[in-house]
Amino acid sequence: MKKGTLFLIPATLGEEGINVISQEIKDVVQHIDLFIVENEKSARRYLRSIGYKKEFSENCLVLMNKNFLEKTDHRVFDYLLNGNDVGLISEAGMPCIADPGNYWVKEAHQQNIKVKPLTGPSSILLALIASGFNGQQFRFNGYLPIKSSEKINALKKIEEISASKNETQLFIETPYRNNAMLDDILKTCSSKTLLCIASELTLPTEFVKTLSIAEWKKNKPDLHHKPTVFLIYSK
Repeated sequence: MKKGTLFLIPATLGEEGINVISQEIKDVVQHIDLFIVENEKSARRYLRSIGYKKEFSENCLVLMNKNFLEKTDHRVFDYLLNGNDVGLISEAGMPCIADPGNYWVKEAHQQNIKVKPLTGPSSILLALIASGFNGQQFRFNGYLPIKSSEKINALKKIEEISASKNETQLFIETPYRNNAMLDDILKTCSSKTLLCIASELTLPTEFVKTLSIAEWKKNKPDLHHKPTVFLIYSK
Protein backbone atom coordinates (compact mmCIF):
# COMPACT_ATOMS: atom_id res chain seq x y z
CA MET A 1 0.00 0.00 0.00
CA LYS A 2 1.22 3.49 -0.85
CA LYS A 3 2.05 5.51 2.24
CA GLY A 4 0.78 9.01 2.91
CA THR A 5 2.91 12.16 3.06
CA LEU A 6 3.73 14.30 6.07
CA PHE A 7 3.32 17.89 4.87
CA LEU A 8 5.14 20.62 6.80
CA ILE A 9 2.75 23.55 6.57
CA PRO A 10 3.99 27.10 7.28
CA ALA A 11 1.75 29.55 9.11
CA THR A 12 1.62 33.32 9.12
CA LEU A 13 3.85 35.34 11.47
CA GLY A 14 0.71 37.18 12.59
CA GLU A 15 -2.94 37.30 11.64
CA GLU A 16 -2.39 40.24 9.28
CA GLY A 17 0.34 38.42 7.35
CA ILE A 18 -2.00 36.18 5.36
CA ASN A 19 -0.78 37.64 2.06
CA VAL A 20 2.51 35.72 2.33
CA ILE A 21 0.80 32.31 2.32
CA SER A 22 1.12 30.71 -1.12
CA GLN A 23 -1.61 29.16 -3.21
CA GLU A 24 0.26 25.84 -2.96
CA ILE A 25 -0.29 25.77 0.81
CA LYS A 26 -3.95 26.70 0.40
CA ASP A 27 -4.41 23.90 -2.15
CA VAL A 28 -2.54 21.22 -0.16
CA VAL A 29 -4.53 21.63 3.07
CA GLN A 30 -7.84 21.06 1.28
CA HIS A 31 -7.33 17.28 0.99
CA ILE A 32 -5.92 16.72 4.50
CA ASP A 33 -8.13 15.44 7.33
CA LEU A 34 -5.57 15.11 10.15
CA PHE A 35 -3.25 17.85 11.41
CA ILE A 36 -0.56 17.93 14.10
CA VAL A 37 -0.80 21.34 15.78
CA GLU A 38 0.43 23.35 18.77
CA ASN A 39 -2.91 24.93 19.64
CA GLU A 40 -6.31 23.74 18.45
CA LYS A 41 -8.04 27.11 18.48
CA SER A 42 -5.37 29.01 16.55
CA ALA A 43 -4.91 26.09 14.12
CA ARG A 44 -8.62 26.11 13.28
CA ARG A 45 -8.59 29.87 12.84
CA TYR A 46 -5.53 29.72 10.58
CA LEU A 47 -6.90 26.90 8.42
CA ARG A 48 -10.18 28.75 7.95
CA SER A 49 -8.30 31.92 7.03
CA ILE A 50 -6.56 30.13 4.15
CA GLY A 51 -9.79 28.62 2.85
CA TYR A 52 -9.98 25.20 4.51
CA LYS A 53 -13.56 24.09 3.87
CA LYS A 54 -13.83 20.70 5.58
CA GLU A 55 -15.56 20.26 8.91
CA PHE A 56 -13.32 19.80 11.93
CA SER A 57 -14.07 16.37 13.35
CA GLU A 58 -13.45 15.56 17.00
CA ASN A 59 -10.12 13.85 16.35
CA CYS A 60 -8.78 15.77 13.36
CA LEU A 61 -6.28 17.85 15.38
CA VAL A 62 -3.44 16.15 17.26
CA LEU A 63 -1.69 18.36 19.80
CA MET A 64 2.12 18.51 19.96
CA ASN A 65 2.19 17.53 23.61
CA LYS A 66 5.35 15.76 24.73
CA ASN A 67 3.44 14.11 27.57
CA PHE A 68 1.27 12.19 25.11
CA LEU A 69 3.71 11.13 22.39
CA GLU A 70 2.96 7.42 22.70
CA LYS A 71 -0.78 8.01 22.42
CA THR A 72 -0.49 10.26 19.35
CA ASP A 73 2.21 8.23 17.58
CA HIS A 74 -0.02 5.23 17.05
CA ARG A 75 -2.82 7.21 15.46
CA VAL A 76 -0.68 9.56 13.36
CA PHE A 77 1.68 6.98 11.92
CA ASP A 78 -0.92 4.28 11.40
CA TYR A 79 -2.88 6.90 9.50
CA LEU A 80 0.14 7.77 7.34
CA LEU A 81 1.06 4.13 6.77
CA ASN A 82 -2.49 3.48 5.56
CA GLY A 83 -2.01 5.95 2.72
CA ASN A 84 -3.41 9.15 4.26
CA ASP A 85 -1.67 12.51 4.29
CA VAL A 86 -1.05 14.48 7.49
CA GLY A 87 -0.27 18.17 7.95
CA LEU A 88 2.08 19.54 10.61
CA ILE A 89 1.43 23.20 11.41
CA SER A 90 3.54 25.56 13.49
CA GLU A 91 2.02 28.36 15.55
CA ALA A 92 3.96 30.87 13.45
CA GLY A 93 6.28 30.61 10.48
CA MET A 94 8.00 27.39 9.46
CA PRO A 95 7.44 24.16 11.42
CA CYS A 96 10.36 22.72 13.38
CA ILE A 97 12.37 25.98 13.50
CA ALA A 98 12.25 27.31 17.07
CA ASP A 99 9.03 25.31 17.33
CA PRO A 100 8.19 21.70 18.17
CA GLY A 101 7.49 19.19 15.43
CA ASN A 102 10.84 17.62 14.59
CA TYR A 103 9.86 14.51 16.57
CA TRP A 104 7.18 13.60 14.02
CA VAL A 105 9.48 14.42 11.11
CA LYS A 106 12.21 12.18 12.52
CA GLU A 107 9.75 9.34 13.07
CA ALA A 108 8.37 9.75 9.55
CA HIS A 109 11.85 9.34 8.09
CA GLN A 110 12.46 6.26 10.24
CA GLN A 111 9.25 4.70 8.90
CA ASN A 112 10.12 5.63 5.30
CA ILE A 113 7.23 8.09 5.07
CA LYS A 114 7.68 10.96 2.64
CA VAL A 115 8.19 14.38 4.24
CA LYS A 116 7.21 17.37 2.11
CA PRO A 117 8.24 20.86 3.31
CA LEU A 118 6.20 23.71 1.87
CA THR A 119 7.59 27.18 1.29
CA GLY A 120 6.54 29.87 3.74
CA PRO A 121 7.69 32.73 5.99
CA SER A 122 10.61 32.25 8.36
CA SER A 123 11.26 35.18 10.68
CA ILE A 124 14.84 33.99 11.20
CA LEU A 125 15.77 33.97 7.51
CA LEU A 126 13.83 37.15 6.75
CA ALA A 127 15.66 38.92 9.57
CA LEU A 128 19.03 37.61 8.38
CA ILE A 129 18.68 38.79 4.79
CA ALA A 130 17.37 42.19 5.91
CA SER A 131 20.14 42.79 8.46
CA GLY A 132 23.08 43.46 6.15
CA PHE A 133 25.12 40.93 8.14
CA ASN A 134 27.04 37.85 6.99
CA GLY A 135 24.55 35.48 5.38
CA GLN A 136 27.10 32.74 4.67
CA GLN A 137 28.19 32.16 8.26
CA PHE A 138 25.48 32.51 10.87
CA ARG A 139 24.22 30.80 14.00
CA PHE A 140 20.72 30.67 15.46
CA ASN A 141 20.95 30.50 19.25
CA GLY A 142 17.24 30.13 20.00
CA TYR A 143 16.24 31.51 23.41
CA LEU A 144 18.96 32.80 25.71
CA PRO A 145 18.86 32.03 29.46
CA ILE A 146 16.20 33.87 31.47
CA LYS A 147 18.38 34.47 34.54
CA SER A 148 20.06 37.86 34.11
CA SER A 149 23.63 36.80 34.97
CA GLU A 150 23.46 33.77 32.67
CA LYS A 151 21.92 35.86 29.89
CA ILE A 152 24.70 38.45 30.14
CA ASN A 153 27.34 35.70 29.96
CA ALA A 154 25.60 34.26 26.90
CA LEU A 155 25.53 37.68 25.21
CA LYS A 156 29.25 38.17 25.87
CA LYS A 157 30.01 34.75 24.41
CA ILE A 158 27.80 35.40 21.37
CA GLU A 159 29.57 38.70 20.73
CA GLU A 160 33.00 37.05 21.03
CA ILE A 161 32.05 34.24 18.63
CA SER A 162 30.70 36.73 16.11
CA ALA A 163 33.99 38.65 16.13
CA SER A 164 36.30 35.62 16.09
CA LYS A 165 34.41 33.59 13.48
CA ASN A 166 32.84 36.37 11.41
CA GLU A 167 29.42 34.88 12.21
CA THR A 168 26.07 36.58 12.42
CA GLN A 169 24.44 35.63 15.73
CA LEU A 170 20.64 35.37 15.88
CA PHE A 171 18.39 34.79 18.88
CA ILE A 172 14.83 35.37 20.02
CA GLU A 173 12.96 36.11 23.23
CA THR A 174 9.44 35.67 24.54
CA PRO A 175 7.72 38.87 23.30
CA TYR A 176 6.79 40.20 26.74
CA ARG A 177 10.49 40.03 27.74
CA ASN A 178 11.80 41.81 24.62
CA ASN A 179 12.42 45.16 26.29
CA ALA A 180 14.38 43.53 29.12
CA MET A 181 16.41 41.63 26.52
CA LEU A 182 17.17 44.84 24.64
CA ASP A 183 18.26 46.53 27.86
CA ASP A 184 20.66 43.67 28.58
CA ILE A 185 22.09 43.78 25.05
CA LEU A 186 22.71 47.53 25.27
CA LYS A 187 24.34 47.20 28.70
CA THR A 188 26.51 44.21 27.77
CA CYS A 189 27.73 44.58 24.19
CA SER A 190 30.46 46.84 22.86
CA SER A 191 29.33 50.25 21.59
CA LYS A 192 30.74 49.38 18.13
CA THR A 193 28.92 46.05 17.84
CA LEU A 194 26.10 46.09 15.31
CA LEU A 195 22.60 45.08 16.37
CA CYS A 196 19.71 44.42 13.99
CA ILE A 197 16.20 44.43 15.42
CA ALA A 198 13.67 42.70 13.17
CA SER A 199 10.18 42.98 14.63
CA GLU A 200 6.69 41.93 13.45
CA LEU A 201 8.02 40.70 10.11
CA THR A 202 5.55 40.45 7.17
CA LEU A 203 2.98 42.50 9.12
CA PRO A 204 1.88 46.09 8.38
CA THR A 205 3.78 47.17 11.51
CA GLU A 206 7.05 45.51 10.39
CA PHE A 207 10.21 47.12 11.75
CA VAL A 208 13.76 46.21 10.64
CA LYS A 209 16.75 48.36 11.49
CA THR A 210 20.49 47.88 11.93
CA LEU A 211 22.51 50.28 14.10
CA SER A 212 25.52 50.16 16.39
CA ILE A 213 24.92 49.60 20.08
CA ALA A 214 25.91 53.23 20.69
CA GLU A 215 23.28 54.43 18.22
CA TRP A 216 20.55 52.20 19.66
CA LYS A 217 21.18 53.68 23.12
CA LYS A 218 20.13 57.09 21.75
CA ASN A 219 16.82 55.88 20.36
CA LYS A 220 15.58 52.67 21.97
CA PRO A 221 12.38 51.19 20.45
CA ASP A 222 9.50 49.70 22.42
CA LEU A 223 9.39 45.97 21.58
CA HIS A 224 6.89 44.87 24.21
CA HIS A 225 4.68 42.02 22.94
CA LYS A 226 6.12 42.36 19.42
CA PRO A 227 7.59 39.12 17.97
CA THR A 228 11.23 40.04 17.38
CA VAL A 229 14.46 38.53 16.11
CA PHE A 230 17.71 40.00 17.47
CA LEU A 231 20.89 39.79 15.39
CA ILE A 232 24.41 40.69 16.55
CA TYR A 233 27.43 41.19 14.33
CA SER A 234 30.83 42.14 15.71
CA LYS A 235 34.23 42.53 14.08
